[in-house]
Amino acid sequence: MSVGHPKAAILRKVSISSVDDDARAFAPVDLPVANRMREETSATKHALLSSIKTWVLCAILLVLASTYGFSFERGSKNTTAGTAEQGVSAGDSEESGIIKLQKNAIYVLSILIMLPLAGSIGAEFRRNLVISCLLLWAVLSFTWSTDPTASLATSLRMTIDVALAFYLFNRYPKNDLLKLFVFVGSMAAAGSIVLIFMFPQYGLMNREAAYAFGAWQGIFGQKNICGRMMTLLLLPIFFVKLEGRWARLFRFSYVMVVLIIVAMTRSAGSWMLCAACLAFVAAVHLGVKMRRIDALCLGLVALGAMVVVGAIVLSNPAPILALIGKDPTMTGRTGIWSSIMVSISKRPYLGYGYFAFWKGLYGESANVVLQAHWPGMSYAENGVLELWLEIGAVAVVLYALIFFTAVKDAFYCLRRYPSKSTMWYASLLFYVGFTNLWAGNLLAASNLECVIPFIAYAGLRKEARRIRGLQVA
Repeated sequence: MSVGHPKAAILRKVSISSVDDDARAFAPVDLPVANRMREETSATKHALLSSIKTWVLCAILLVLASTYGFSFERGSKNTTAGTAEQGVSAGDSEESGIIKLQKNAIYVLSILIMLPLAGSIGAEFRRNLVISCLLLWAVLSFTWSTDPTASLATSLRMTIDVALAFYLFNRYPKNDLLKLFVFVGSMAAAGSIVLIFMFPQYGLMNREAAYAFGAWQGIFGQKNICGRMMTLLLLPIFFVKLEGRWARLFRFSYVMVVLIIVAMTRSAGSWMLCAACLAFVAAVHLGVKMRRIDALCLGLVALGAMVVVGAIVLSNPAPILALIGKDPTMTGRTGIWSSIMVSISKRPYLGYGYFAFWKGLYGESANVVLQAHWPGMSYAENGVLELWLEIGAVAVVLYALIFFTAVKDAFYCLRRYPSKSTMWYASLLFYVGFTNLWAGNLLAASNLECVIPFIAYAGLRKEARRIRGLQVA
């Protein structure tokens, strides 16, 4: 019987599911590593909801999910007259004051909560240098910005947002982190239901009567935001491990309530996003159970089907888009994108400064606003174009490097160690990619859509390194 080299690690072929509830595969694991994995992914000894810090974090994450403020804070804008002059991101002085105070409070709380793990957060910034460079570029944009004060203040907020993502990633075991976001989703769904049925002047859209009057917006300031955020908060439920006799009923109820809310937003984009995310989740769950060659064949078939569907849509888009309430201009988006590209061409490399382009009828934004006939316009209707407008092609390249590196890491991890957390990270990448086909956000401060993906970017990078380390051993 061969003993092996004395310096070689003693590996045991163990079922990862017996060591780590987060696992779905068999892999050779060094025993000390297996112990660490158990510590990282097992449920904490104390109940998650018994911690005051958890409740504070939930409040912070809910405010970030609201993006422009909760619907009950923007009551005067939930009318046709209230939005005639300003877009959803604007508000009157009283509401803006409340929302500004609210956001300042969550950033103060975030800093206080993160202080004990400042060293770990700093280490994450050092390990993820491209992310650090992107944030530094956003901060430095105040030097060429058309609004230096806004650029500096907002870029610092974005940096705190990413630090919060790194804090959550380091503070909580993977399954507890999933539970945290499920809890946030539960609060958002419950709050939305209460507003919709008890305070419909806030929970329902009472503006844009032509196509959205009565659509559900819940606690969010607009139906599209509601649909996207609830879809984002739906994803964790498919990967979290829940215990207790009511776990299955809770999971089913959570999924059904969120799907009903998304459906009642009457947002065609949210419908497509939610359907695509559900299909992706199902494909990932099925793929990790299959042999690699079978999973590859399934992926190729799915890719071929998407190409065929895309070709059919492009060849005759009008009747197909009409089925989901859209026209070939994507509700005027194509015209807006054309106007924005003209503005981008004037400052393609550096942009106009982070959070500095949209100034209504002042500056370069006036050209886009007048052509779109939308006085309150404050968004490029596409995350990539918004990033390009603000901090130029340099930022687009940096973000693309971050994103596609994460995609590569996701494929690597899913092939070798398809854990539940890795599958969630992969679904977040899909969410980011799909939303930015026609809308989305990539680097918007105070926006949960731009916070959670950085958990996936850092998590996939760390997981890929860990797996490579196991293989070398």
